[in-house]
Amino acid sequence: MRRTTASSTSAHAATIAASLALLALAAPAAAVGLIPRGATWRYLDNGTDQGAAWKEVVFVDSGWPTGRAQLGYGDGDEDTPVGFGGNASNKFITTYFRHTFNVADPGTLMGLALRLLRDDGAVVYLNGAEVHRSNMPAGPIDSLTTASSAIGGADEDAFLDVVLDPGDVVTGDNVLAVEIHQSGPTSSDISFDLELLTAPAVLVRGPYLQVGTPDSVVVRWRSDLATESRVSFGPAPGDLSTTVTEPGPTTEHEVEITGLAASTPYYYSVGTSSVTLAGGDLDHFFVTSPPPGTRQPIRIWAIGDSGQCAVSQAGCNDATAVADAYLDFAGGDITDVWLMLGDNAYNIGTDNQYTAAVFDTYPHILRNTLLWPSPGNHEFGASDSPTQSGPYYESFTMPTAGQAGGWPSGTEAYYSFDVGNIHFVALDSHDTDRTAPANPTTNICPGGQGGAMYQWLCADLAATNQDWVIAFWHHPPYTRGSHNSDNEPADSGGRMQNLRERFLPVLEQFGVDLTLTGHSHSYERSMLIDGHYGLSNTFGPEHIVDGGDGTPAPGGGDPYWKPTLGMAPHEGSVYSVVGSSSKISGGFLNHPVMAVSINELGSLVVDVDSDRLDAYWINDTGTVRDHYRITKGQAAVPSLSPRALATTAAALLLCGLLALRTRALRISRVALRSES
Repeated sequence: MRRTTASSTSAHAATIAASLALLALAAPAAAVGLIPRGATWRYLDNGTDQGAAWKEVVFVDSGWPTGRAQLGYGDGDEDTPVGFGGNASNKFITTYFRHTFNVADPGTLMGLALRLLRDDGAVVYLNGAEVHRSNMPAGPIDSLTTASSAIGGADEDAFLDVVLDPGDVVTGDNVLAVEIHQSGPTSSDISFDLELLTAPAVLVRGPYLQVGTPDSVVVRWRSDLATESRVSFGPAPGDLSTTVTEPGPTTEHEVEITGLAASTPYYYSVGTSSVTLAGGDLDHFFVTSPPPGTRQPIRIWAIGDSGQCAVSQAGCNDATAVADAYLDFAGGDITDVWLMLGDNAYNIGTDNQYTAAVFDTYPHILRNTLLWPSPGNHEFGASDSPTQSGPYYESFTMPTAGQAGGWPSGTEAYYSFDVGNIHFVALDSHDTDRTAPANPTTNICPGGQGGAMYQWLCADLAATNQDWVIAFWHHPPYTRGSHNSDNEPADSGGRMQNLRERFLPVLEQFGVDLTLTGHSHSYERSMLIDGHYGLSNTFGPEHIVDGGDGTPAPGGGDPYWKPTLGMAPHEGSVYSVVGSSSKISGGFLNHPVMAVSINELGSLVVDVDSDRLDAYWINDTGTVRDHYRITKGQAAVPSLSPRALATTAAALLLCGLLALRTRALRISRVALRSES
């Protein structure tokens, strides 16, 4: 299967400002106004309590006066002034408004958006049922209930965007009823206007793929208006005969597809029962994971600190150049696992910043590649791990119940999953308790001791028997890039030290092979090491399992070798900082554990095939600047598959070590899978 890459990521960067502007709108330009702004309303401004009957469709309002919005008093911009009684020191608290609109076929309404101008508070009813409450206390209200606060300044002219359920609209006449409440009897003004829009929903994000397993996948997308959620899928773009529908209207669509065949490509589309919003083409597909333990080629792409597209055009250009370089390197080969190593959206991880830095930057990759994120420090200006709230947690779906393999974590902050013969562990190095038992380097995984994440990690690694273990999180245990793991700022919480001293002993005891982090805006990669949990000046020969560069000949020494094919304690690990996928920041780059340190933009590709792991650091120009290999279970370097030969040849050429690349060896991954 080949990925369509005709549209460069650079083209998406140019549309970021426009995309963010569209997010501020409640509905697209093609929206139809069921109730236009400035419409004529019936209103009642005599201070009486109307009880409950006034908001019903059958209520007779012919005796109420009519007027064109904006309705109100006190600001001088009203089209229709309304009364407040004869006493300016004891004005009416509540004024009532009604508008009737007709819909011939509610089934044609794809979405419903309300834009409300209110000063001070409002309660909105559609056909007698409350659908929105703004700046009003909870519970029952009457004509003397005051708004929760006074509205002033620019807020007096602001229209609030509200998504409604189109299922509440009936055939024929519908009534929208609104009561406006003052904050007090001496309030100087009220204002009211309203716009009710309907239109076919428009994609704001996605579609994108989450939580892939051998028999399931989660498909997500965001629409501007609330609709039902439907995914259609099948073996070819023209054969999407199976559908899964979630009927409840929402703008955040999350559909799990189950009952799939392992290691199988599927094409899909998203939308509703009547409209396709995206997909049904060669570019919208996913490939299910192989059964756990299956030894077949697996490709991993890791990017760290990639979120600069949210804050600067220069950062956006850098992020897209890194992605383009990876796609050029990959050619037609699919990516089985995509890892984000934190700081995915600068500067504080707001919803708009996530839209710009992730969903507007990588839409063509997200729609056909399984993404597995971890959080960095820049996620937590707007998100919170203890409550699993905020844009990071709202944007992504992570496995909490072990449904993708691994031990259930009960939280999206940290989790694990399996793909083929690899076990992946994702930790939250910033916002989750990093408590460990006393003397964690010698008292490893004592029952019931340490924080929840520590205890979970022990249980998770004890429960897996995969050939390979790859861990990823944000704060590196070893670095001398833009951060120094020996010298953390006083207000940093000691996160790099915590992970090194408390969590590396667990990982190494269970046989971790590769650890990927970000945070420092550079690329750093260790030798094969074990048992070093202190400051850099305590690193010595006793911690070096293999002090070479791990680069396979020609052009280097021997690959790193671990005797056991599977999990075994203290046979050595490689630690890699991949923190320059949208920004570089230099540093001394001289940590003694590191075999390679590079101050360049780039990303990391990891190819695992049975007993062999090959990692390639690719900079933003497409040059492979580092290549190392780990083999497991035998002393000799194993013979290479056609896929490995092709990738190795390409890497060596890009390093300047080959004069010719044999393109015939670039065999697609799906072809290999079909042969296996």
